Amino acid sequence: MDVDNSFRNSKLQFGMAFFNHSVGLTNDDLKALIASAVSYGGPGILIPTRNTQLLRWCLDKGLKLVQQLNLMTGGMYNEPAGAHMPSIPY
Repeated sequence: MDVDNSFRNSKLQFGMAFFNHSVGLTNDDLKALIASAVSYGGPGILIPTRNTQLLRWCLDKGLKLVQQLNLMTGGMYNEPAGAHMPSIPY
């Protein structure tokens, strides 16, 4: 699903589920994707804990924290630019 914002493509979503990821230029882009979701597949969606603004917004909107996960890497890690919601395979 691709959501357009005033004729400017600022976000991309490959499904709102545990094994899908979403990216946006800003947190507002991700909020629009989350708010437009009809349902969430599997156990839910992954919100990076370090993105406290987005996490708090989700909790304020009634989403529940089901499982806390840590991102671990073997080697250097470069955090993606912009707002993102990773997937498990990512």
